[in-house]
Amino acid sequence: MSTSPDKPARTSAALRLRLWLLRVMSRFENTMFLRTRYSQPKMVAIGVVGSFCLAVYYPVWAYLFPQPYENLPMRLLCSATFIPLALLPWWPRSLRAHLPTYWYFAMTVAMPFFVGYMTLRNATPAWLMTHLACVMLLMMLFDIASFLVVFTIGSMLAGLVFALSPEAHLQTRTMLEYIPLLLFAMVGGATCTVSANMAEQSRIDALTAASNNIAHELRTPLGSLRIAARAVARFMPDLIRSHRLAEREGLPVPDMRAQNLHALERSIGVMEREVTYANTIIDMLLLSARPIGEVPLTTLGARECVEQALRRFPYGSRAERDRITLSPTGDFTLLGEEALVVHVVFNLLRNALFHTDRAGKGEIQIFIEPDEIANRIRIYDTGPGIPPDVVPRIFNRFYSYGSDSAGAGTVTGLGIGLAFCHAAMEHMGGGIACRTNLGEFTEFTLSFPHPETGDRQ
Repeated sequence: MSTSPDKPARTSAALRLRLWLLRVMSRFENTMFLRTRYSQPKMVAIGVVGSFCLAVYYPVWAYLFPQPYENLPMRLLCSATFIPLALLPWWPRSLRAHLPTYWYFAMTVAMPFFVGYMTLRNATPAWLMTHLACVMLLMMLFDIASFLVVFTIGSMLAGLVFALSPEAHLQTRTMLEYIPLLLFAMVGGATCTVSANMAEQSRIDALTAASNNIAHELRTPLGSLRIAARAVARFMPDLIRSHRLAEREGLPVPDMRAQNLHALERSIGVMEREVTYANTIIDMLLLSARPIGEVPLTTLGARECVEQALRRFPYGSRAERDRITLSPTGDFTLLGEEALVVHVVFNLLRNALFHTDRAGKGEIQIFIEPDEIANRIRIYDTGPGIPPDVVPRIFNRFYSYGSDSAGAGTVTGLGIGLAFCHAAMEHMGGGIACRTNLGEFTEFTLSFPHPETGDRQ
């Protein structure tokens, strides 16, 4: 039985189409989250105003300035969609992950659907102006793609309900006169709107400029401090021995307690460690701001990269280093860049140490696991874990788990560390994934393809 030569081509085309759709859906889902996050500080106010205005305008349009058509049940139902937004501070964490979906649903129902339907039924100047105002508000709340989705879905539903409504009569001339004004408002609003991509690029440019300034301003004093610390470390032991010898010989030297002398000896190590830590942070910031695509790739050993990261990491104390355990076996080759791999491990170790310190518990284990499908480096800690509504967003640029307008918490960073890890792993043809259980553990897995395959995930 022969196979049609067109079948593999059709299968390949279908696979490409499926991957493209998945990328589009993933990108739109991220856009939904970002736009919801930008709107969240005003969400409670929007919920209060929306639920109140939709209800209170019924007597205005029904009795004070009577319109041809009113619908109290539909108005109250749409008003009720705003009430959960007004109650956002009391949402449980388990529901917070669904806030973007509900935000888009509420805006679709309340604005393009309800206002669009009432505009079709009435076609009066009051409702035409209300519809135009809703369009402008939607363009302020959403990016262009999200606006088109929300406005199109809501308007199509409004048109469908209007077509199925008994005694519905379209004011054709009025609506035809309104369409050019509506199109002008939409095109003008789209032209004058600063997109989210432009805003994010501005933040990236500002971060790059700040990183360069930090490096320029701090490298020289840090280098001078390191030279001074090494000079003190060279001569301090001789001074301490001289002081102790003078004391034994009964010479008139100032009294110094033994613990003070020990503190002087330890201070040299503290100075060296702090300078190393500051330089490491600067390196990480500069590498995070640098375009990842410019970094060339070579063949490396995974264990050597991890061991180098453990040697170079600026631990706050010996106890911090002792909390980290590297598996004694396992190694593989990978196609990457040493600085990228080291700094990815740096970021994950820094996060694990920070959160386990804050929780007052937790050990960190690193596993190097070669595999037939994909080689892996796993970093596992028994710390506080990550809330389930936060996990899908941790690799988003500038997202940092912490307080938002309706929650509690403390912002823990700039939101560039894990985004850098994600970009670095993609550049090396691999991926990064997080598995966690709140209150129990967090595990990050770095997946690397086999160098000889040249695969790119």
